[in-house]
Amino acid sequence: MNKSTIPYQVIVFLVYLSLQVFFFDNMVLFRTAFCFVYLGFILLLPLQISATMLITVSFVAGLIVDMFYSTPGINASASVLVGFIRPYWLSLITPRGGYEDIDIPRLKTLGFSWFITYAIPLIFVHHLSLFIVEAGDLFNFWFVINKTFFSTIYTVGILVIGQYMFYARVRYI
Repeated sequence: MNKSTIPYQVIVFLVYLSLQVFFFDNMVLFRTAFCFVYLGFILLLPLQISATMLITVSFVAGLIVDMFYSTPGINASASVLVGFIRPYWLSLITPRGGYEDIDIPRLKTLGFSWFITYAIPLIFVHHLSLFIVEAGDLFNFWFVINKTFFSTIYTVGILVIGQYMFYARVRYI
């Protein structure tokens, strides 16, 4: 991440954080599906970001959400896990041509199927770790799995809709 993209990333972070805290905090479906839209910020960070910077940014994003939600470190730990796994997952799903011409892993630059393959496992891991820590044990295993599954679908759906609505169409030939 070079110095010219830092102000842009700060603005994007503030937008995702504001959406999470002021809007999606109250958008719970059937007391089961929760949307953690701030994950979009972590998922859409530049591909060339260093692992240390990615984990640090993930920690800060999760910690700020924790401060607003009064959850002591739950979002921070789940976000750090996603920040840790993201580079390995990206290396496993690298397209044939690589990521040379692409700076940010957006839906419209890499395609719908690639983005779904990229986002769903990372969001699922985030939600699973968050809900396991929140539950405190595995006695409610099926409830945690149910919450994780529906929250993953909800979050991915909101992120896909948001990308179609707000990011400009870019065509690579």
